[in-house]
Amino acid sequence: MKYDEINERYQAAATDLLPVISEVTGKALQEAITIESKDPAPLAADFAPEHEYPLLKVTIGSTADGAYEHFFLMGKSMAGLIFSWMKGGEEPEEIGDEHLDGVKELATQVVSQLQAAFEGKEHAFTAGDIELTEVASQEELGLPEEGLVTAYSFTRGSEEAQYLVTHAVAGELLPEEVEETAAEEALEEGAAEDVAAEETEAGEAEAGEAAEAEGAEAEGAGEEDVATDTDTAVAEEVSEEDQELAEDIASELPSEGDEDLAGVTDIDSLFGDEADEGGVVEISRADFDELADTGPGNGKERKISLLLDVELDVTVELGRKIMLVEEILRLGKGSVVELNKLAGEPVDILVNGKKLAEGEVVVVEDHFGVRLTHLLEPKERIKSLG
Repeated sequence: MKYDEINERYQAAATDLLPVISEVTGKALQEAITIESKDPAPLAADFAPEHEYPLLKVTIGSTADGAYEHFFLMGKSMAGLIFSWMKGGEEPEEIGDEHLDGVKELATQVVSQLQAAFEGKEHAFTAGDIELTEVASQEELGLPEEGLVTAYSFTRGSEEAQYLVTHAVAGELLPEEVEETAAEEALEEGAAEDVAAEETEAGEAEAGEAAEAEGAEAEGAGEEDVATDTDTAVAEEVSEEDQELAEDIASELPSEGDEDLAGVTDIDSLFGDEADEGGVVEISRADFDELADTGPGNGKERKISLLLDVELDVTVELGRKIMLVEEILRLGKGSVVELNKLAGEPVDILVNGKKLAEGEVVVVEDHFGVRLTHLLEPKERIKSLG
């Protein structure tokens, strides 16, 4: 995908994405983050980042209207800073695997929360796997030869120091987007031809309408005569059917006294005075006695004491994570499972598997406990049941 195409999509999404990135990153690093974006530029084969080698390259794939590959570049020393900010300690003197894992953890949190924040919205996307590699020189950088490159300078809290992260992106449109673009171009090219064709068709239609109007007047008189003959035939047919129906019904009825109903030949005579001029029998509404309420009382009178001894399961959920079977089989004593909640976020309190409230974990003497900080409104509770 060429720079102009990527830049158009980047500019449209950056306005909405950057504020959310600042908020999510600030929560993870336990301090407010301010991000400023530099003007994008075309990505060329001879591009050289502003960072000193060795540097870290975080690669993230995403799918939206196209398939994209994002590359985030930063100095290796940033891994130590990020680790210390997340864990609340001091910057380490040497960078090890645990510090690199901290950078990957931060990237995972930011991407997953961005994906959730924009789900179903205009700039929704699906993220792929996150890879982190250490780059020792320009020859090992391995960026695409075509795409877009920009940079973000950010400050943390009241610190005066600014930190730089370079962002390069390349991609290509999905097949359906390519087809849609081609269709739009074809429509624009054929617009003039369509207008001319419509004008020609409009002239022919006017001439045809005039001819049809003359023919319609001639046909109108003939149709009136045919309609009169048809109405007469239908009336005679209905009358015969009426007589046959009355005879069939009368033959199945028992005699009333000395009067035999057999031989009646029309509906009105068959039903006598009980039918009006239109042949509709008069009816009246049946009255029934009201049923007595023999129950224990209406809903308002029922006592909730009947439910007080029902047992419910109350669960406090610290967080969740979806894992592959392969990952679960690799778990062992001392393994750490990263959850989807950030440190300091409220935990969910579930009753019979349904969220009822949120709270914070506390210690009561020698036991863990949870202090309620937010109780869901009745509408929210009903929504959670759905």
